[in-house]
Amino acid sequence: MASTNTWTRERARLTARHVEAARKLLASGRIEGRGHEWADEGERGLVLRVGKAGGAWYLKTETRTVRLGDMDLPVAAAREAAQRSRVDLRAGRVPSKVNLKIWSEGHRRGMDPSVARDAAFAQLLPVPSAEERRRDGPWQWGDLVDLFLERKLPTLRPRWAGQFEKHLRRAAEGDLASVPVADLTQEDLLRVRNRVAQERTTSAAADTVEAIKAALDWAKRNEPILSGLSSTPYPWWRDGLNVEWASVPREHTPTLEELARTLLIAERHRSLGGTAKETSNGALAALFGIVLTGQRAGALTGTRRATTRAWPERPGWQIWTWTEGEMKGGKSARPHAIPVPPEALEVLARFPVDRASPFLFPSRIEGKSVTPTVITQLFGRLQGDPKGGRAGKVTGRPEADLFAANGIRPWTPHDVRRTLGTFLDLEKLGGAGSAILAHKASASRTGADAERELASAITLRHYIHSQRLDLKAEGMTLWVRAVLEAYEAELARLGA
Repeated sequence: MASTNTWTRERARLTARHVEAARKLLASGRIEGRGHEWADEGERGLVLRVGKAGGAWYLKTETRTVRLGDMDLPVAAAREAAQRSRVDLRAGRVPSKVNLKIWSEGHRRGMDPSVARDAAFAQLLPVPSAEERRRDGPWQWGDLVDLFLERKLPTLRPRWAGQFEKHLRRAAEGDLASVPVADLTQEDLLRVRNRVAQERTTSAAADTVEAIKAALDWAKRNEPILSGLSSTPYPWWRDGLNVEWASVPREHTPTLEELARTLLIAERHRSLGGTAKETSNGALAALFGIVLTGQRAGALTGTRRATTRAWPERPGWQIWTWTEGEMKGGKSARPHAIPVPPEALEVLARFPVDRASPFLFPSRIEGKSVTPTVITQLFGRLQGDPKGGRAGKVTGRPEADLFAANGIRPWTPHDVRRTLGTFLDLEKLGGAGSAILAHKASASRTGADAERELASAITLRHYIHSQRLDLKAEGMTLWVRAVLEAYEAELARLGA
């Protein structure tokens, strides 16, 4: 039972239903303590209060409590009165009781709201700035997205941070950004899910949905008042927003001939989709680099010149390195290095790029590198999409699909890693393949391959020792030679 000196309180996004409940409570005469208050999540500080003497609307701030009018005032009108009173308080003015009385009386008499507004308030109500809204609430969906990303992105690895931000910002495009968080519906977010799935992929929709859930969970847990989610008893988005999708391991392993043929047609057809989509030297060199080294597109395209060096013990070779932050693998990621043979470097030199760039594969944009997206768009154009969309989702003319015309099954840059690993396994250099691909060493490896790794580990020193560069060089020599032989064979078959 409530104390005679306290108010019982409830927080919700107030509607006419709450006003009706207040009337019934007052009519029943069964009011405990001093009375009952409903705090509005739609307008910070707005309170509907019912005591033994009657009911009224109030604005409660840190410095003052303002009576706005009797509880007969509609909820929307009470919110506007609260907003106008807060503007007065911030300007150092005491809200006018006369103006508030005129506002209430106009609604009691059924006056048109615009007429009542003109009579009660001389000035237009300024729209709160984004800064004021984020400070005082209630937040809009776009506010929550921005504020959550400010806190979330610094905790993520740089490469994933960019992807995570894209996934979440897709959910706040267009008019949805201005919808109050408390007014978001299951239908709103399901439309986002379906749009992303249609425009991109089901897996992208799954990532967007998980980002949405993370943002709403954070707001519910950490800022329930400002976000307007405090009265949500159970987060409906947990069960009401899902994607029927599961990651299926890829099994496609392109042949050496398919890889070589792709390199050849990419080199020969550089203006697909119009001159604005012409393949740059940096992008073409990156595609060759991905095939010749088997490295992940994210790390390979971002390779910095400062992290490549000559290998004195092997004239003509270079050592390319990446920090643990540039490598995939979460907290278990480690620095990685591969030796690149002269034959591969000679091929890459056929595509001159800006050597003043800090990146080995520079973009057309000064100071930037080619990105994995550029390679994906190139594959899309080669498969018939004039806009350079996702490979495999062709929107152009089927006859423009150069993959199909040349007997190339669709593949992605990541598939090269499977081909390289399989090739070196067949050459009994599986350990070299795992090292080149930065896979964790297997404790079950035995036989001649294990002896070769052990011998290498015993004889190498310092950096060369830790990175097993001699073992990697053995595998890189065979792989690069095989790719270039396949390329020459395709060149002869298709005609120089």
